[in-house]
Amino acid sequence: MSMIDDSLQLHFKDMAEIVGGNGFSVVRMTDASERRALCIICDQAMTGQLAIRSKNVPGRQIMLPEVLFDMLLDENSIDDFYIQAFGIYQGQYQVVLYNRRLDSHKFIRISDAILLHVMAGVPFYILRSLMAMQSTPFSPDNPAISIPINTLDTESLNRELEHAVENEDYRLAAILRDEILKRKNS
Repeated sequence: MSMIDDSLQLHFKDMAEIVGGNGFSVVRMTDASERRALCIICDQAMTGQLAIRSKNVPGRQIMLPEVLFDMLLDENSIDDFYIQAFGIYQGQYQVVLYNRRLDSHKFIRISDAILLHVMAGVPFYILRSLMAMQSTPFSPDNPAISIPINTLDTESLNRELEHAVENEDYRLAAILRDEILKRKNS
């Protein structure tokens, strides 16, 4: 059985800027039923790139990602490619871009994989077990977005730990401390 056999296909749903997040945004990828969502933090540069593609800004067809992918399609079919999220390590999703025809793969940042999915329609899959662990209930009417703690980088965890201690939220501080220690020991 291949990894894709035990996976769910996700689709780009929307993107919301994090208030006070210096241009960072949260992207929501949903399952086919739109009952569960995977929330991914994207930096300011990727937020801009995704906005161009999701809003169909004129002129994007001659931008470098589109041109390079069009050139790849001179020798490949869109059906040759798919994206697979399969794990998390040190706060980062582990994602690969597969080429079925060449039977090859390359590791890719999840934000770049989302861009490729939005830009070119490359199918995006996630292991069912990872989706079960990382996803949150999806409601298009609910503006609240939950982000799993294990997807935050260590710098963000340390910052949030300081805020939790300042606000005397010792339960949250303990959870954050445990995640930081787990990463140091792995």
